[in-house]
Amino acid sequence: MLTGESRRVARPPQSLRSRRRTAIWAAGGAAAAGALFACYLGQSRTVATGSDGASQALQAWAMLHGNPLLRGWWVTDVSFYTTELPQYAVLELVRGLTPDVMHVGGAMTYTLLVLAAAAVAKGRATGRAGLTRALLAAGIMLAPQLGPGTQTLLLSPDHTGTAVPVLLTWLFIDRAPPGGHGGSRWPVPVLVWFALTWTAVADTLTLFVAVAPLALVCALRATQGAIRNTGALREHGRELALFAAAALAIPAELAVTRLVKAAGGWQASGLRTGLAGAGQLAGNARLTGQGLLELFGANVFSAWSSGSGLAVAFAAVHLVGVAFAVAGVAAAARGHRDLIDAVLLTGLVLNLAAYLPGVQAVNIASTREIAPVLPFAAALAGRRLGGRLVGGRLLGALRYGLCAVLAGYAAMLGYGAAAPPSPPQYADLAAWLAARHLTDGLSGYHQANIVTLESGGGVTLRAVMRAADGQVGAYTWNAAGAWFDPAWHTANFLVLTAPGAPAATGGSGITVADATATFGRPARTYRYREYVILTWPRSENLLARLR
Repeated sequence: MLTGESRRVARPPQSLRSRRRTAIWAAGGAAAAGALFACYLGQSRTVATGSDGASQALQAWAMLHGNPLLRGWWVTDVSFYTTELPQYAVLELVRGLTPDVMHVGGAMTYTLLVLAAAAVAKGRATGRAGLTRALLAAGIMLAPQLGPGTQTLLLSPDHTGTAVPVLLTWLFIDRAPPGGHGGSRWPVPVLVWFALTWTAVADTLTLFVAVAPLALVCALRATQGAIRNTGALREHGRELALFAAAALAIPAELAVTRLVKAAGGWQASGLRTGLAGAGQLAGNARLTGQGLLELFGANVFSAWSSGSGLAVAFAAVHLVGVAFAVAGVAAAARGHRDLIDAVLLTGLVLNLAAYLPGVQAVNIASTREIAPVLPFAAALAGRRLGGRLVGGRLLGALRYGLCAVLAGYAAMLGYGAAAPPSPPQYADLAAWLAARHLTDGLSGYHQANIVTLESGGGVTLRAVMRAADGQVGAYTWNAAGAWFDPAWHTANFLVLTAPGAPAATGGSGITVADATATFGRPARTYRYREYVILTWPRSENLLARLR
């Protein structure tokens, strides 16, 4: 304006009908989230909690009680320090130290994951198209398969939860308005950089499913635009800014991890990497295929081996969701892709490309390494196919059929939620030790942290292992160094598994001869089920003789 004054045109007040519609959608969304959480919580409880999840619960408990940096802790190759551990700490403030924290956390995480995938699938679409896109993505993920699928998606902290902040980051980019002249408003790349760094500190898989995909896609789009002369390089400022945000997240994550370590905080074990041998590739391919079916609730092979006709039927119906996921990924691969489509597709491909020929594929439980494939593929299916399901006489029958399938998925979710819960692993052992006032002892890793959690700290078992020379030593995996300090703690008994006990008992490989060579002859030996419990006088502190 000539006067230099600027006037902002006031928006008309929102109509009462529009406000009511917004309130109804908000209330409906909250009700749906509550219903999903309740169902996922019930289904999560059908899987027994173990020492892996218990370890994170104990770490969160330590953070709550004066050790926010987890000083002296050895964690796994994934710390979960900025994602699930704060979540567990908040839950423990409310519920205390209990194994159910893992079920509540798992159900909460998967509820958020379904809602985040639906929001990313909706994108900027509105009305029926937006609703259809969101429902298609949420429907594909709605009903996890009982068994290993439930353990991967609804239980302990794992790579499944990493997909939540990643999808929220993509949602933020998708909804954020671009800056002028093809650039990007400066808070957007800064916040993206912060989110990627924050998530990468918790889980290095972020580099494969988020950091590298965003950097590659943005660099390629900016380069292609400049080569085709569709505009000067400065016209692709948004892509360049997001590329910088992704690239800078890597040194930022390394710096944070080193600062934590320099301050005496947690130390992560080295990530096991490498390529599988030629003879392992066929097995890896089989595990990858079965794992993908497990993620989508469609592992008919596992269902068939269970001997349950209902499980087979449930898995077969889930093949509809697999078909839509494959079609959505194929549509994104061959057609025009916007930024978020390209990033989702690239993250999915890189995740599978790192898993298939690598050494991470060991058994069906290893499917956790490719858990982000599920929400990424579901979001792509919604974004690429959801709009096509709106309108057209031919598609009308298809829509009714899909509504029937969705109703079937909801029934499957209800069936899973109503299944009987499973007690934590080694709950009977925890009760037996407590009844005999055996409160401070040692055991293999599989019993240690879960028994400690199950008893609320009333019985503490510290994990030990057999060293190369046959001596018993501390097992520094998901453990705190202070636990093994004889100046602060004591231990006067050792839990072993009896010779010939099944693998499910979680044997440590330590024998009675090993224990005697390390600690001396025990004062008493108990036999409880498949366990051998060696005890020494309370004046003896086994920690003083540990490797």
